[in-house]
Amino acid sequence: MDNDETNLSERVDELETNLHTSELNLSTVASTLRQAEAQNIVKNNVVTSMASGLIPIPLFDIISLTNIEFHMIQTLAEHYEIPVDNISRSLVTSLISGTLPVASMLGIGSLVKSIPGIGTLGGSGSVSIISGAITYAVGQVFIQHFEEGGTLKDFNPAAAKNYFNEQFKAGKEVAKDLIQEIKKGKDKEDAIPDTDTPDGAA
Repeated sequence: MDNDETNLSERVDELETNLHTSELNLSTVASTLRQAEAQNIVKNNVVTSMASGLIPIPLFDIISLTNIEFHMIQTLAEHYEIPVDNISRSLVTSLISGTLPVASMLGIGSLVKSIPGIGTLGGSGSVSIISGAITYAVGQVFIQHFEEGGTLKDFNPAAAKNYFNEQFKAGKEVAKDLIQEIKKGKDKEDAIPDTDTPDGAA
């Protein structure tokens, strides 16, 4: 009986260990899927932000960018099941304005559009990349904050400044890569021959 009791105890311990391992695996999979969807939300908003950077009207592009990022934060919060009541737009403005070089680049790029001729083209191109990079950085900051259990109420823009700057640099490369992806996609579409046969053709 002693051996039977020992074997039973060992089997129970083994089952508990396996169950615990399974729970950990499921938790890891759930976390991975949650982060993947969050990154997808950010990517979609980066593309939208880059498009807003092409708006030819100076400063209007910055207003549009702020609205896009505000919406992105709301979407991320809802994704992480975090209450979005009384969310303040200052979350975005405080984070961006707290990194003066980034804010300056965005403002200068927007104002360049007011220069006749080359100004619109050059300004739109630079603002497009900067807008995408800023949105990427804001998204990464809030993903990290939410993953660590933070909420919209306890977010501290000043504490996130260094991480924002790191992600802004990475975001510029992401924006450039997205431009290349879009160009490649357009080139493929242009390369597809028109197979439609005109009416009445043999």
